[in-house]
Amino acid sequence: MNVRSVGFLSIPLLSIIALLSSCQFIPEYGHLPVDLETDEINTILFSSKTNQTEEKIYYDALLELQKDYPQKLNSIKIIKKQNKQLTDYYNVSKFPTVIVFDGKDEIVRLEGKKQVEEIKKKLDTVYSK
Repeated sequence: MNVRSVGFLSIPLLSIIALLSSCQFIPEYGHLPVDLETDEINTILFSSKTNQTEEKIYYDALLELQKDYPQKLNSIKIIKKQNKQLTDYYNVSKFPTVIVFDGKDEIVRLEGKKQVEEIKKKLDTVYSK
């Protein structure tokens, strides 16, 4: 093989490598990137270092609700803003965000600045069922 044909072949090969390296993770249908219990209420809090004051309000509300519904709030998954794969997958652009799932179905989403009572009232309707 001469030098000219090697150079000619390397261009398509480099193009293919560049294309494949730019591919994003797309989960299979029916598979979630966060392990959710399929027969339980699941709560996920999306966290950001830049909104600590607003986030504290969500933590306060969740802790108060946990006293009333310990069986439904026995674990809260926290996902950091830096986890771009999960924030993109769940279409989260505001922080903090709480998403509550019934199994794998999203049933409530709260985003951004809220008051403790507003969060508790909205989530109470979900956890009381």
